Amino acid sequence: MITGVGIVTRCGSGMAKAWDALAAGDPAGAQWSPDEDAATVFAAAIPDSYRAHPEIPRNLGHFLDRGSLIALDAALQAVESAGLGGGSGDARRFAVADGLPYRAPGQATQFVGFGQLVGRTLGVRGPVAAVAGAEASGMAAIVAAARMVAGNEADAVIAGGAQAIQRPLLEHLRAQGFAGRQPARPFDRSHNGFVAGEGAAYVVVEDEDHARQRGAPALAKIAGFGQIFDPSAEPLETSGAPEAGRAMQAALADAGYMQNQVDFLVSCADGRPAVDFADGYGMKRTFGRHAYYAAVSSVAGALGHTLAASGPLSVALALEAMRRQQVFPCAGFETREEDLELAYVTAARDEKLDCVLVTSLGLGGTNVSLLLHR
Repeated sequence: MITGVGIVTRCGSGMAKAWDALAAGDPAGAQWSPDEDAATVFAAAIPDSYRAHPEIPRNLGHFLDRGSLIALDAALQAVESAGLGGGSGDARRFAVADGLPYRAPGQATQFVGFGQLVGRTLGVRGPVAAVAGAEASGMAAIVAAARMVAGNEADAVIAGGAQAIQRPLLEHLRAQGFAGRQPARPFDRSHNGFVAGEGAAYVVVEDEDHARQRGAPALAKIAGFGQIFDPSAEPLETSGAPEAGRAMQAALADAGYMQNQVDFLVSCADGRPAVDFADGYGMKRTFGRHAYYAAVSSVAGALGHTLAASGPLSVALALEAMRRQQVFPCAGFETREEDLELAYVTAARDEKLDCVLVTSLGLGGTNVSLLLHR
């Protein structure tokens, strides 16, 4: 079960402003320079007004880079949201699962991952795992956390991912034709690329008995997940609809749920035609006629495509949608592609949400779907 959540987005730290932007359908992206004296680019960056979590020690905060700072902020929010603190349990039974941030080919990798920073700051003495998978790494980290808890390796796991933007990464995304120079339009007929975004999202995945003993309410239960690898996907390509659908089917099978039990589909569609088609047609293959009824939306149009953090961010917003019993619109969507008819959300509205499916497709063939139940 999930007992805590924390996010940092282009709107700053915390859920409230991010939800307002999402519900309003505000498109992400503005001119921004990731480096001093460098030409501006179009991206959804963390705002200059951003202030990190007040519990980050001053002597530590001064030495953290952008990605480390937002990762630690979101993780501390999640722990605080879950009501975990001193005396909450045995530190040897707490763990961290962290999705490795996306890097451009040739860009320096991390010597120490964000997960180690989170674990060190919180005094975690259980496993600290770093999970790869390109844009799907953060979602894969949540699945790794669910497996740790189910396997009795930990009582609680802080899981998610963070993504900062550097110029080599932006240049790579543009060179591959992934990043656009205008607001993204997921699922829309005019989709032509995503808006690269910065952000972080972490959740606390906790054993049900452990949470009950300390009186912590559940935000949602992880009813099932599907994590597959597609060996036919090239390193800089995502899978097609059959493999995207296979991950969704695996999540349903793991939960023992029927298609018509899913109320809301939070898609990883980001404005790249290949991803929009793969996830959209994957939904049609998986859900059949129910695809015309279950609400469909995406986070990327409003908050940017946050790469390694995109899956956890979608999970965090799905949890908020379930709490509010509201669905949010797919920002930038106006006209659907021919033959890709789904129940796209075009305006925020109240809706009964008991079961939500969240998807994540990563370059190179890592595909993950997560089924949440209220």
